[in-house]
Amino acid sequence: MKSIVGWKALCLLVLDFTSVVSASSASAPKAVGFEFERKRAPPGALSRRSNVDVTLLNTQNSFIYVANVSVGSPPQNVSMQIDTGSSDFWINTADSVQCTQRSCPFGTYSANASTTSKYLNSNFIATYVIDGNATGDFITDDVSFAGVTVKGLEMGVGYNSTCLANIWGISYSAAEAIVAYSPNGTYNSGGMYNNSVLQMVSQGLIQSPTYSLWLNDVAASAGSILFGAIDTAKFQGPLEVLPIVTDPVTGKLDALMVNLTSISLSTGGDIPLSVNATEFPQAAILDTGTPTITVPTDVFTNIANQLNVTVVQGIALCDCALANSTATVDFGFAGLNISVPMKSIVEVPTAIDLALFAHTSQQLPPGTCIFGIDPLSTGNIGTMLLGDSFLRSAYVVYDLANNQIGMAATNFNPKGSSIVEIAAGSGGIAAALKASASPSPTTSGSMPSATGTSSSVPTASTTSAGMLSVGGEWKQVLALLGALTCLTLSTML
Repeated sequence: MKSIVGWKALCLLVLDFTSVVSASSASAPKAVGFEFERKRAPPGALSRRSNVDVTLLNTQNSFIYVANVSVGSPPQNVSMQIDTGSSDFWINTADSVQCTQRSCPFGTYSANASTTSKYLNSNFIATYVIDGNATGDFITDDVSFAGVTVKGLEMGVGYNSTCLANIWGISYSAAEAIVAYSPNGTYNSGGMYNNSVLQMVSQGLIQSPTYSLWLNDVAASAGSILFGAIDTAKFQGPLEVLPIVTDPVTGKLDALMVNLTSISLSTGGDIPLSVNATEFPQAAILDTGTPTITVPTDVFTNIANQLNVTVVQGIALCDCALANSTATVDFGFAGLNISVPMKSIVEVPTAIDLALFAHTSQQLPPGTCIFGIDPLSTGNIGTMLLGDSFLRSAYVVYDLANNQIGMAATNFNPKGSSIVEIAAGSGGIAAALKASASPSPTTSGSMPSATGTSSSVPTASTTSAGMLSVGGEWKQVLALLGALTCLTLSTML
């Protein structure tokens, strides 16, 4: 990482766990849904994965996903940051450096206090670009949420950790710490294990290693993540299926990235203004842990010139009135265009922003806001990050089995839900969409809200045989935590 490109206001998305449908009912798809709230949290550094050529110090306005879970027997309650950029599930311990010298607001875990934990090895090492690292053991233990229990989940225990958060990575198994590098620093594909997504499949909670992400409008208080299914009520227009591309740094399929084919700026004219000055296509990661958007430097410069964006002390600034503009930044993928409105990009500075900026001996003029697009620190070549500023405008389906990502324009604030299961097999997203076009026994109704007011979709409960069955109303476990965490791809040294 070579440069700091901005300070932002930090928000925390807190997940409310709710199982969406039954796993044993033949008339309902297998899926597990999580609804989250948007909450503001204290500032701090957000780490990035090491093979992305950009350094972000986002002390504010960074959106992360945190879920309440119970681990072990008797249950130990912790909160996990959900990360699409890594693959390991790991938790801090109370005697780590982070917890003894600073704080662990997300909770801690003791393997010795759990009768269901099983030691595997001491090869867990997670490294972070900006702030934090963790070393410790790999173990297995049971993890429960929303009436669902994942048995024997392999996870890391951070006995020596300087990272604030417990991380729940949901990317490829190829991105697991023990897989990426062996203790001597060589690639170790033989160490791959079933992470949480694959373990849910193996235990029949979902049919396929897939999940859908919906952040909703920038002003909305809740969005959702849906494992094993698509909610067709939450997008509009066609959902295009794009191939996941090989990571240009590692040469492997180990990151959730697709090819971006164009970037343009629509300012109300008949013809969008192309701001491409870089050869496309270029790889871009669809990253839930990144608050902003990073683009090649020349693309950023062209956008900045058109919108009167200035860069002061490494921070992109603009007139706050730009948020009310009809202008959009349009991102092109093969056969698909996602338009991101200015209100999703322009961020009103908080008191923390102003204090941090004043620390640099600068003063933000009245009416000045932070612009949520940043340039790559490496110039025009590098992996772009499409974070929350982009993802609020896109409904994204991740299919880890078929190496595909489905994407469509978001349907903001829809009435109800229409859940379509993604079955196992090569059909994947396309087959699910085809099934949804004809009468099928899918569950319709609204996802339970963060306040627990919706009950139009049945809950999932556990039978003595360990299968899920429909019964009762939606069950809600509300997680409310406010703290900063570090997020990145976990790797073995």
